[in-house]
Amino acid sequence: MIAPPVLAAGWLRGPLGDESVVGRMVPQPVVGDNRGAMARLDDLLGDGFVLLGDDVDPASLLSADEKAAWDRLGARYIAVRQQDEHTQGPDEFVDLDGVLQPWMRKFGARAVALRPDRFVAAADVSGLAVPDRTVSRCGTNQ
Repeated sequence: MIAPPVLAAGWLRGPLGDESVVGRMVPQPVVGDNRGAMARLDDLLGDGFVLLGDDVDPASLLSADEKAAWDRLGARYIAVRQQDEHTQGPDEFVDLDGVLQPWMRKFGARAVALRPDRFVAAADVSGLAVPDRTVSRCGTNQ
């Protein structure tokens, strides 16, 4: 099995490394939405920025300024529910493969911000503010 790619630098916020979710590509499990559609995560997310929450609305974890900044980028806010739960609205997905929540929890994240290329730009464990600089693997801002 080929390991998923991990970014060593770029438009990211937070530490990079083996213990961090930042810079990693999000898994692509099959998810379901409130209309009964089932597809790979990427197919239901759309083309822009997305904040995913582990059984929580990720917008609820943002300050007013952070939310305004993500809104300016056109971000969507999606709560990911467990396999045995039902979605309550258009901003919730059920992880039918049971992959996303364990993946996020492995890194201690309740929410992650995804770039349009589906790499994690930020996570709540190190702050969900919109990245304002590029970061290199050693953690320096540029």
